[in-house]
Amino acid sequence: MPVVQNNHAGAHYALDIDGLPVESLRSISGLDLQAEIATGALGPGLAPGKRVAGIAWTPGRASIGLGMGQAMYAWMRDAFANGVSRASGTLATGDVNFRQRALLSFEDALLTAITVPRLDAASKEAGAFDIEFAPARVRLARGDGSDIRQLPGSRQQPWVCSNFRFALGTLPCARVASIESFTWRCAATPDAMGVVSPPTQHPVAAAVPDLRVCISLADYDAWSQAARAWFIDARHLEGDARDGVITLLTPDLQTPLGEIVLGNVGFKRFSPLPAADGSDALYRFTVDLYVERMSLRLVQFEG
Repeated sequence: MPVVQNNHAGAHYALDIDGLPVESLRSISGLDLQAEIATGALGPGLAPGKRVAGIAWTPGRASIGLGMGQAMYAWMRDAFANGVSRASGTLATGDVNFRQRALLSFEDALLTAITVPRLDAASKEAGAFDIEFAPARVRLARGDGSDIRQLPGSRQQPWVCSNFRFALGTLPCARVASIESFTWRCAATPDAMGVVSPPTQHPVAAAVPDLRVCISLADYDAWSQAARAWFIDARHLEGDARDGVITLLTPDLQTPLGEIVLGNVGFKRFSPLPAADGSDALYRFTVDLYVERMSLRLVQFEG
């Protein structure tokens, strides 16, 4: 069911985006009313006077699995593709009996961050994306007492953070042990409309993250040769960059659930020495890669 239980006693939440339920909502927070306080001249007791200089809703944050629903997927996919993506939605709060007590509606929410979890061949953690968004307008209303539970969506294969595959050009990648968590961001600047109107967020630039990849020393020779050509032989022009892909897999490690496609990837840092953060890590080396473009594709929603 597209309902998540809050840590607070008895509270449940249900989220929809553009009228469609988010079916794998793990957690949601933020969307608090917040006042910016300005201080003035000293008053009695040498304490400065205070006044409200502006009001705003704090960003919303949510954690969602792959079975997120078509509208949520489109919101995230378009952010990667275009650098800017907006959507509207509603967040219903229910009591212990799932009866709606409050309804928060938001419009033209700018997706400002998408975080991919750490992918690790030894992990047993369930995979989820963490997102952050900044609504342009928010309305809060009393709930109507309706049941916030909805019918479950289509069955989604489980995704665990160990179920992934990495590819980068012709480099050997079958022994990639882990990829550190990374965050795509859309930088935004607020446009204040006065004290009584919360500021809207205007996108400035998208920031495509770097990748840190940990690889078995069994593949060291091929990677070190590529790094030498890149750093020392100066073969790092536009045509020397590589394309790659991170594929998210079902537990059998055969069937793709989705992929993050990487465009124009190059070396940012190459560590010739094995990592020293644990006994297993002594047999691995680390590579930092810059990425110019990323795109997201989830098989379930591509028809």
